[in-house]
Amino acid sequence: MNLSYLNHLEPFLKQIQPMELIPTGATPSYARDESIKAVIFDIYGTLIISASGDIMQAGYDASMFKRSLDAAGFEIRVPDAGLMTIHSLFEEEVTNGKDEAKASGIPFPELNIVEIWRKTLGRAEDRGLIKGMDHADLRLFTFIFELSSNQVWPMPNMTETIDGLKQKGYPLGIVSNAQFYTPVMMNYFFGGKIHGEEFLDGFERDLSIFSYKMLKGKPDTAVYEALVEPLAKRGLQPQDVLYVGNDMLKDIYAAQQVGFKTCFYAGDMRAYRLRKDHPQASKIKPDYIITELGQLLEIV
Repeated sequence: MNLSYLNHLEPFLKQIQPMELIPTGATPSYARDESIKAVIFDIYGTLIISASGDIMQAGYDASMFKRSLDAAGFEIRVPDAGLMTIHSLFEEEVTNGKDEAKASGIPFPELNIVEIWRKTLGRAEDRGLIKGMDHADLRLFTFIFELSSNQVWPMPNMTETIDGLKQKGYPLGIVSNAQFYTPVMMNYFFGGKIHGEEFLDGFERDLSIFSYKMLKGKPDTAVYEALVEPLAKRGLQPQDVLYVGNDMLKDIYAAQQVGFKTCFYAGDMRAYRLRKDHPQASKIKPDYIITELGQLLEIV
């Protein structure tokens, strides 16, 4: 894998601006639970604030394309307004990719976003909108476009909470709808380091499930079931594990189907997903509700 894009990321990561939480008004509900032996987290809307509330759910404008194309080494051959055609091509590729995956039997497909952009920008070059597919850095384009279109920032007390759980000796894991840039960005937030390891520093690799690697996304229970075997090798059952997420369907309902205890993080209105219109998710209750990440340390 070509990791040269990492050498150009630091100026863009340093430009990320802090965001404040938008309180949900939810009431916390939790108690000490000494039966918990490991903690698994969602990322977007749980460990980090996301302006769109989730991954790959953002509005686009021409300036985002221009910034990303310039950074990655593309030559732009049309006025800025013409770059919005790329957005249409991107949406077509996403729709086509998901339709093909669903036709093959995957109910909630996750796409490899670099490959989607490869197809999109190849079509854009064929139309004369840009030039440079033979030498431009697609990973750098993808990363910069994500930073431009979906502002993110660590949740309050994210690092302190994770450090506190590690000090208590809990194995930590991840189940997240994510792309290759997610762990790179998270590791920068945790320690200011930029490296190409596609896992989060301080989290157990065998307990870390990213949707882009499985090409399956939440609420597909398969992404949670992938944890069952590595947990068993540690002598743990799903009921020994607390899963923390902000979405009552993708996180709480799906995790409960595999037997995990669940904690609903209701800290930020942008990602406050109650799913009241879903026939199953609207009827279930999480084991615990928190409004601040630090409250986890009062549960375990």
